[in-house]
This record gives sequence, structure tokens and C-alpha cells, in this order.
Amino acid sequence: MTKDMTQATDFYAQMLEAQQRAADQRVETRAALLSELRALGVAGIEVQYEGYGDSGNVEDVVVTPDTITLTEELRRRVEDFGWDFAYALSPGFENNEGGYGELTWALEKDKIDVSHSNRYIETDTTEHEGL
Repeated sequence: MTKDMTQATDFYAQMLEAQQRAADQRVETRAALLSELRALGVAGIEVQYEGYGDSGNVEDVVVTPDTITLTEELRRRVEDFGWDFAYALSPGFENNEGGYGELTWALEKDKIDVSHSNRYIETDTTEHEGL
């Protein structure tokens, strides 16, 4: 195997390891947040996110019931979890025209649904020659 092939194989292995560590971290974070949010009486969380032009962020976090207010630190952790979870399903969506979506977490059943949309530019070209 050439040196370039070995480096490519090593890079790929490192990338897979990093993805697995990130997935494991999401599992740990989900369990911790689930416990904390349930203890506060939160029934559901909705994280709305958007990205384009090589950047993105969480636009809003909606808590059900709306009588419960999250601390700033807990809200930030929920935002980070929502972004990381959605991003793992649609990596790179923040590039170019971008994408947006909502992550809905039903805490009673610990069920997460993600509705994601990618934006793109479509071009329809028609040519007529030699008429």
C-alpha cells in the first residue's frame, strides 16, 4: 500500500472514530437531559433550527407546557443537543442555500421526530439551435 493510501485509510478510520464518539456523546446527553427535563415536568421540546451560507443556529426552543421556563444553562444544552442530533442526520445542510427543520422530542415516550428541509437552486435550461 502506498503512503497516500495509508494516510487516506488512517484519516477514514479517525473520521469513523470521531463519528462514533459523537454518537456516544449524543446518547449520554439525551439520557441526562431526559432525566432533568422530566423532573421539571416538561412533556415536550421543539427545537427549530436553520442554516445557510456556511453557518447556522437554533432559532427557537419551545417547551411544553409553556408554563415551564428553562434556566439559561439548560436551554443552551437543549439547543446544543437539538442541533447536534439534527446535524447528525443531515450533515452539511448549513452550506450554500442551506436547510432548516424542527426536532420534536416527546419526553414521556422519549421519542424524537425530525422534519428537515434542504434548500437548493434549480436551473431549467432550454436551447434551440439552427432553427
